[in-house]
Amino acid sequence: MPGSRVSVTKDKSEELDTSWRAGWKRAYNARGVGLAWENPYLWPEQKSTIVFAKPSEDTYKDKPIEAPASRHSLATRGKWSAVAIHCGYLALNYLAMSLYFEHRVSATVGGFVPSDLSPEKEGILRRLFQQMNSADPTASPVTVRELQIRLLLAANKFIPDVLSLSAFHDFLAIIFIATGIDQPWEWPPLFGPLTEAYTMRRFWANFWHRLVYKSFNFHASTFTKMLRIPQGTSFSRILNNCLVFVLSAIMHATVTWLYGGKCAWGRGTMVFWCIQPMSFVLEGLVQYNWKQYRKSALWWANPSVVAAFERVVGYGWVVAWLMWCAPKADFAFQNCRV
Repeated sequence: MPGSRVSVTKDKSEELDTSWRAGWKRAYNARGVGLAWENPYLWPEQKSTIVFAKPSEDTYKDKPIEAPASRHSLATRGKWSAVAIHCGYLALNYLAMSLYFEHRVSATVGGFVPSDLSPEKEGILRRLFQQMNSADPTASPVTVRELQIRLLLAANKFIPDVLSLSAFHDFLAIIFIATGIDQPWEWPPLFGPLTEAYTMRRFWANFWHRLVYKSFNFHASTFTKMLRIPQGTSFSRILNNCLVFVLSAIMHATVTWLYGGKCAWGRGTMVFWCIQPMSFVLEGLVQYNWKQYRKSALWWANPSVVAAFERVVGYGWVVAWLMWCAPKADFAFQNCRV
């Protein structure tokens, strides 16, 4: 609770808890909530969930942990108050899903026609550069409608998952908190704040759910260790990230294939996930050069103004990247000839 000292003894934490409740929490705890290997910042602004646990008579007397106040007061609510809040979130998610699935097309592009997903429109960068730098019109010019279609397809790749998974998350939170199996702090939001997604790295690390990250990262790092690649280096981090997304691509392609999706193993599913680390590399290069330029040429600028400018550019970059890569699967499935 805010302002309280919260912890468990080192001796107790090292003992093996063999109770059924502890086993249940470990077996079905993909994000490691309350465990030593949990994902950080599951509750926004808090690196660890342990600060929200109830005080124990056994404490780390040498290293007390202060639990500061959090904007997400749901973590410190009582049982029935937390249940009521999750019920409210569930109702809002249901309403948002109903409105989105009912009006997502009619309210944006009015309706799809076959030419919207024609093969020649799958690639956009080359056509856009040619259109901007050449007096001769391209065979398939980039139109405002095409940009609207791409924005809708990019949103459609993520919004349904955010709403549906959050709804399932709230539903299960209601059950497990109401029955007393879990405490309110053990059910942090499944997705982080969207405002933190001003780079693609932060989109996947701070906003998107991390249900499979720990598992995939363990397998990726195990593989690179087998190859005797030193861990903790820039190269190993990039390689591990690439392998995590390759594993994610295989997982998503398998599910799509089992549901009858043709071309799942090619551009239909695999490509989108496998190219995500490219954005991390591009961001790293741009950020490095921008920092050098900022130090030498913008030393006089107001830091708050520069930070706001960086945020706006970052959000624009994320939207542009997703508009480029997210629709690739839709084009592949629409034009699949397998």
